[in-house]
Amino acid sequence: MKKVLLGVFLATGLLTYAQQIQDLPLFGLEQRTGTARFQAMAGAFGALGGDFSALAINPAGAAVFKHSQMGFGLSHFQTENNTQLNATNTQANKGHLGFNQAGIVFVYDNSKNSPWKKISLALNSDNSNQYKSRVNAKGNTSNGLDQYFLHYANGTPFGDILKLDGELLEEAYLNIGSQIGYAAQQAFLGYYSGVLDPAELDNNSISSYVSNALYQQVRQNHHIQTKGRNSKFVATTAAQYKDFLFLGAGLEFQNLVFEKQGRINEDGYSANSPIQYIDFDNFIRTDGNGVALSLGAIARVSQFLRLGVSYKTPTWYTLSEKTHQQIGSNLEDVDIEFIDQNQINLFEDYRITIPSKITLSGALVVGKRGLISVDYSQQDFSTARFRPLNDPYFSNLNSAANNDLGTVNSLNIGGEFNLSRWSFRVGYSAQNSPFVNNTVNTINTSSGLGWVFNGGRIDFAYSQWEQSQSVSPLNFPEGTAFQMETRRNIASMTYTLFF
Repeated sequence: MKKVLLGVFLATGLLTYAQQIQDLPLFGLEQRTGTARFQAMAGAFGALGGDFSALAINPAGAAVFKHSQMGFGLSHFQTENNTQLNATNTQANKGHLGFNQAGIVFVYDNSKNSPWKKISLALNSDNSNQYKSRVNAKGNTSNGLDQYFLHYANGTPFGDILKLDGELLEEAYLNIGSQIGYAAQQAFLGYYSGVLDPAELDNNSISSYVSNALYQQVRQNHHIQTKGRNSKFVATTAAQYKDFLFLGAGLEFQNLVFEKQGRINEDGYSANSPIQYIDFDNFIRTDGNGVALSLGAIARVSQFLRLGVSYKTPTWYTLSEKTHQQIGSNLEDVDIEFIDQNQINLFEDYRITIPSKITLSGALVVGKRGLISVDYSQQDFSTARFRPLNDPYFSNLNSAANNDLGTVNSLNIGGEFNLSRWSFRVGYSAQNSPFVNNTVNTINTSSGLGWVFNGGRIDFAYSQWEQSQSVSPLNFPEGTAFQMETRRNIASMTYTLFF
């Protein structure tokens, strides 16, 4: 027990390598979920307003509410991941039920003698993203785990990764990570697990290494489980000028919790290989908060036509991270089992800037019978940044973001048909990948209905979200990547009370 406790207390700060450019769209792109009405119409509310979740799209929409009201929503998320690793297909599912939205708006009618007819104050909380997911992928590959450890070990002097006299193995793991860096820490794991050796065992200054794994191909089994959410709280004030103009401003606070647990089991080496199996676990948790401002306007151009425009500033996040690792093999040092979830690497806080977004919107409204609404937005992820800018590793990440990330274009279309107290809704949205070399879009289709009664409204929605991407479980260029198709089904209910 003493050895386990020492690992916790000796953990100190690391600065680099936990972050990747994939974090920028992971934390910066939003799914248009929220109220059931908003979800059913694919979030195409930039020119409509009058919905709690629409406040994050265009804050001017707060002035469209006709009277004060409050509402809350419940959603069930079901995520299905289908993977392919060298022609081997695997499927995994994960579900989650919980409260997804809550909001309130106060509408104040102004003096009849003033052109400013109405002022609204609105508060809303909902989720920008849900991270609960499970991924399984298995198949053969020519890139074994030994390549990961060689990638980080080569260039690191052998003497830097040896534990000191009287030092516990788990103490050495933490000390090397905090004092020398991530690359040396991974080289340490590779050496004491038996995966690699220095090219000359009796030369502490040598910085080249050889693998103890012999193979043409190996079998890999990947297990990845993520959880967490990116929730936002929006405070909005808006006003209606005469009968044709709505103006608004909002302050948005983001709260981020993200966890990823990854495990790779590898075997299938040549019969004469010293290494016959490797099990490698990695865990990362990211916590943080962000803030952004938004401005918007909606114009009632005619009896039928509404136009909207909104601008959201960059979102400034402050993030903290911690990681732990575990490795095992048939050649491992007997004490390597003490490097486990209790040996925690704590990273210094850092910042990221998610790019600004502009949204243009239009809607055709046919009296009380129905409407069609369209939103188009742009967000240039090549301008996303890790900070501080003078950190060498972050500088390299920012250069990669500038080259590998591009502009995300999003199109959202929604329609609603009203029949007496009932409303029937459909929606469609498409969004291109933030990565310039990936042409696969994210597609969302949705539908729903609502019923208005004296004093309130109840709405239901169902949407299906599909995305394709390439997944690299380990952060190094030569690592195994597999294709993954994700399908997320979301069923939502929202209850709204007028007062």
